[in-house]
Amino acid sequence: MSQQCQADFYAARRQEFERHGERIAAQSRLLSNLRGLSFGTAAIAVLVAIFGSQHLTAGVIAALAALAFIVLVPVHARVIEKEEDARRWASVNADAEARCSGRWLELPEDGARYVDPSHPYSEDLDLFGRGSLFQRLCLAHTRFGQDRLARMLDSPTEFDQIAERQNAVRAFAPALELRQRLEAHALAVVERPDRPAAPTPTGKSAALRREPPDPDPFLRWAEGPSALAHRRWLVWSGRLLPVVSVTAILAASLGHLHAIVWAVPLMVQVLINWGVRVEVGTVFQAVSATQGAFLRYGAMLEVLEGIELDSLLLRSVRANSASKGTLPSRAMRHFRRTVGWFDLRHNGLVHPFVDSVLMWDVHCVVALDRWKHRHGRNTRGWFEAIGEAEALSSFAALAHDAPGFCFAEIVVGPPRFSAQALGHPLIADARRVTNDVELSSPGCMLLVTGSNMSGKSTLLRSMGLAAVMGLAGCPVCAERLAMSPLRIGTSMRVRDSLESGVSHFYAELGKLKRVLTLAHAGSDVLFLLDEILHGTNSRERQIGARWLLGELIRHGVIGAVSTHDEALCELSGALKEHVRQVHFREDVSMGKMSFDFLLRPGPVTSGNALRLMRSVGLDVPLE
Repeated sequence: MSQQCQADFYAARRQEFERHGERIAAQSRLLSNLRGLSFGTAAIAVLVAIFGSQHLTAGVIAALAALAFIVLVPVHARVIEKEEDARRWASVNADAEARCSGRWLELPEDGARYVDPSHPYSEDLDLFGRGSLFQRLCLAHTRFGQDRLARMLDSPTEFDQIAERQNAVRAFAPALELRQRLEAHALAVVERPDRPAAPTPTGKSAALRREPPDPDPFLRWAEGPSALAHRRWLVWSGRLLPVVSVTAILAASLGHLHAIVWAVPLMVQVLINWGVRVEVGTVFQAVSATQGAFLRYGAMLEVLEGIELDSLLLRSVRANSASKGTLPSRAMRHFRRTVGWFDLRHNGLVHPFVDSVLMWDVHCVVALDRWKHRHGRNTRGWFEAIGEAEALSSFAALAHDAPGFCFAEIVVGPPRFSAQALGHPLIADARRVTNDVELSSPGCMLLVTGSNMSGKSTLLRSMGLAAVMGLAGCPVCAERLAMSPLRIGTSMRVRDSLESGVSHFYAELGKLKRVLTLAHAGSDVLFLLDEILHGTNSRERQIGARWLLGELIRHGVIGAVSTHDEALCELSGALKEHVRQVHFREDVSMGKMSFDFLLRPGPVTSGNALRLMRSVGLDVPLE
């Protein structure tokens, strides 16, 4: 199925969920009107019962209307949740449609916070930021999911884990409903509290998204020591003092006791509450449904519990979400109930009175401490399982939507990179041109020449992204890729820095030194050098470039180098034996240039800089 067919498929699903959401919205409006009607009827009937003559009839009507209102409130809440769920599913399919139709630059999760100029290749290969591989792939919406996906892309993967991850992606790819259910529940974690993330008429759903909440405060609480439960005297005070106070208050109200009798235990309770206010506040900030989003992860954990796919890694993800024999979703329901009671703190009128008389906050914190004692040490595993599932789902979506992509064959042995029909994964299908690349022996490298805009840099980035994706267990934009486990070093996008006093040429030298350091550490390196040493004069560039290429060959690494300098194509000795020259060319017709982006053997024989100057109105002579 082509990418356009996939886009049409997701567009149809988006429209289906939008229509479903509109039907539920109509039900919601009806229930809202009925709630208002029942409340108004109850209020009017109460007034008639008090001030009118039909006391009994009005009282019965008020009771029935109030009962109707009480019943409609939870029913309406469930309908609202269904409406929001439908909108999330529509948003998930709108995002999938954008990815398949080439509009993935609209997607909000671009991984900009993972940009690291000191990383050996991520910036050169556009792994993170706007227009990046992360933005194209990412279906992760939780912080753990995005962190895990980022680490899969920019960190080495153990050899034995690559095949395991590939198998998990293959198993996950056809499970569209399961993957989209996980993503829809993840959207509930990041959407604004007051409004669901819904697609706009163009299908864009970025406007209502925000940064995923940081679960660190909750994890610090869950993995930390008990707040109050270890103070046995405090626990028993919370149990006994409220009973004494309430009993004394009732007795005093009946005239059997003096007021001082109930005032004393009540003051003791107030003093205890004041003494533990810091611990209570810390716990509340960590677990409150209003302050954090931990409660919203429960639905995602239920999805993980239901994974029944034939993959060792996915079964491991499900197992990691277990908690001392209790399903995480069940533990979450218990947690939700306790936090629901604790959220009484948000009621500034009722809470102070209830807390003073019943030591409400102490009871809630002690109950949460007990929950923490049983499940707290497992919560990080829950988040990690969610993150792993979201990252694998991102790879699986690519496998599902781009069936022409392949999984890399990872072979142990000398450095090797052999690709057939290799393309750039961030270029749309309709515009993508593919080429074969063969680096099959130690010290083998490509010297790529060609005119401006002919495709040299794109080829190098295609090779780098294929290596990154292949070693991460992700499908690769190629018909076939066989490669050994390689470390990647690049010098492509070089920036000077006025602030730190680093020139463009010196910045490039830093990158080249880093590549050479990788080569000194072992031959399992794929280097990609774009326009090598173009910041200096021709004579010194040729001397420096030939020496650097000789050093890389001597250490047995493989890679590709691009250059505009035709003099570098004059090779001899070891360079001539190990360097294979290839080029891109342009065609000129009716004064206009065109490019086919096809890789050809041998060095380029002409450039296009002068013609480009003339094309923008600079009347430079061509000879």
